[in-house]
Amino acid sequence: MLKFLLMILMTLIMKMKLTKSMMAILMIMFNLSLQGTSIQKISYIFMGDLISFWNSNLSLWIVYSMMFMTTTNQNFNSKILLTTMLIFVSIFYTWNFMIFYIIFESSMIMMLIMITSWSYQPERTEALMFMILMTIMFSLPFMIIMMYKYKSLNFWFIKIDLSVWSYLSFMFIFMMKMPSYFIHFWLPKVHVEAPVQGSMILAAIMLKMGCYGMMRMMMMMIKFKMINLIISTTMMWSMVILSMSCFIQTDIKTLIAYSSVVHMMLVLLTIMTNKNKSVFGSIITMMSHGLCAAALFFMSNIFYSNSKSRSILINKGMAQIIPMMMLMWFAGCMSNTPMPPFISIIGEIISFKMILNSTNMMTMIFMMSLTSSMFSIFMYYVMVHGKFSKMTSMNFLIKEKVVLTLIMLMAPTVLLSLKPLMLLIS
Repeated sequence: MLKFLLMILMTLIMKMKLTKSMMAILMIMFNLSLQGTSIQKISYIFMGDLISFWNSNLSLWIVYSMMFMTTTNQNFNSKILLTTMLIFVSIFYTWNFMIFYIIFESSMIMMLIMITSWSYQPERTEALMFMILMTIMFSLPFMIIMMYKYKSLNFWFIKIDLSVWSYLSFMFIFMMKMPSYFIHFWLPKVHVEAPVQGSMILAAIMLKMGCYGMMRMMMMMIKFKMINLIISTTMMWSMVILSMSCFIQTDIKTLIAYSSVVHMMLVLLTIMTNKNKSVFGSIITMMSHGLCAAALFFMSNIFYSNSKSRSILINKGMAQIIPMMMLMWFAGCMSNTPMPPFISIIGEIISFKMILNSTNMMTMIFMMSLTSSMFSIFMYYVMVHGKFSKMTSMNFLIKEKVVLTLIMLMAPTVLLSLKPLMLLIS
């Protein structure tokens, strides 16, 4: 694994013309050398399994797709993206909790740099302060517990002799990053103020770090069944409430952000069933949501470029102006719903099956499934079949790079559905 991190460091000092080619070579080598039995022979510094492998693959693919986006200062932006990718890959292959915590929180520094460098709205300061305060509030208890448990901070041989407060400190730091209901308020604020690159990375990769941490904690969950039941019941009601709140949102980025919270709460519920297949369903949902959410945020930025507004009322009917965008918006909304042939349908079927096996709340599960699908259909209907607004331009054209980026983001959600067992965590 160390050799791939060194290659990413070499890519940082290369010229912009060679960066895309180097990224393509890096992705091919990463997939060829870390699949199958060789996944156990990474290094003694960085250790991982298929959970680490697929999360790192998602990070590489999202950053590589963003390389094709047209930006004003490509050299500076590519270096920020590559540094962020280096941090993400290091997180997914770190085996020590203390190192994981340090790199885990350093990812927030890169998000601060992105928002302060690329965003232009003065309200971004308030959103950043809110994010920093939430991070500090839930990180400090976690750091204190790590100081007491410094002898057993290993992902692979983790001990479960924790007190209730220690367990809650471990839970809340990851639930804040996912994020879960009641501690999700920072996410819509940051999404609204973040540039399109920041929103794509935040939705596609950074939310998955919380899910990854929860997966590594599955051995701890055996002892605290009552706490898990309380959290699971709260998350079920929260999914329904947030899904219904999506219908009253007027900002398109806020709507996509709330839909991300709903999907991440489904992943949390699946992980807390503590079964082998629950990890499989969670990985599929994480991969499909990461690609789909990045595509939706990218398309919302295209709508904003035309209308200069994020309001759904102003952007309604926008996809009719650009036929290609209408097709891509349909694919993104159907993957978010989910519907075949996208792999997200397989992940949600497995997830709901695992939740159904662990609880008898059939009515609640039906409401979760219904409401989490309805707002995606609503989002497609308003943006495509709504009446044109006079504030939008009718002569808006999209470039080939935009179409290529969208195809790169949406194509894996269909291709992975042809062989979903590739994602199986044995």
